[in-house]
Amino acid sequence: MSGNGFNVSSVDLPFTGLHDDAAFLSNVLDDADGEVILVGHSYGGMVISNAAEGKNNVSHLVYLCAILLEDGMSMGPSSDPSQESKIKIEVDENLLSIVKRDAVIPAFYKDVDLQIARDAINLLRPFPIDSVNVGVGEAWREHPTTYVLCRNDDAINPQTQREMSALADTVVEWDCGHSPFFSDPDLVCDLLGQLAK
Repeated sequence: MSGNGFNVSSVDLPFTGLHDDAAFLSNVLDDADGEVILVGHSYGGMVISNAAEGKNNVSHLVYLCAILLEDGMSMGPSSDPSQESKIKIEVDENLLSIVKRDAVIPAFYKDVDLQIARDAINLLRPFPIDSVNVGVGEAWREHPTTYVLCRNDDAINPQTQREMSALADTVVEWDCGHSPFFSDPDLVCDLLGQLAK
């Protein structure tokens, strides 16, 4: 329960692939009480697009500088080299990727308090490299949708976000990097509070 009287739940995805993650979240939604405002951040946008299909208890989808794709579509590279993602990864023999340590803060946490960023780094996990290639699911066609475009994002470049946000009903733009829930959590809480009311 948040200080504003809303029930708030944060879900740790299995991170074993898009289908597994979406199935896990789908089960969470099945067990949820009341209406749900579902937030997907970054890759989480792909998860909510799939998991929220056919879920009548989902009242709103929020894509927080997230991947929002039509079914079967992929997110292309930026044509502007200056907008290239600062995410740099290493891939092991099992096709699990991990962001290189020296790229984490520049890509994800450049405007975040350094201690919070250091703590967050310890929460990062390996990730199947093939999980972000192609969109699966279009729950955004069924539910009211807000896209939060972060203008200073160095992980998913703002122009790509702008193109993806065309699929949403409403677009909000913030002067934030890739992790506004750390850099300016009041912005996130205020938006969700407005949607919940």
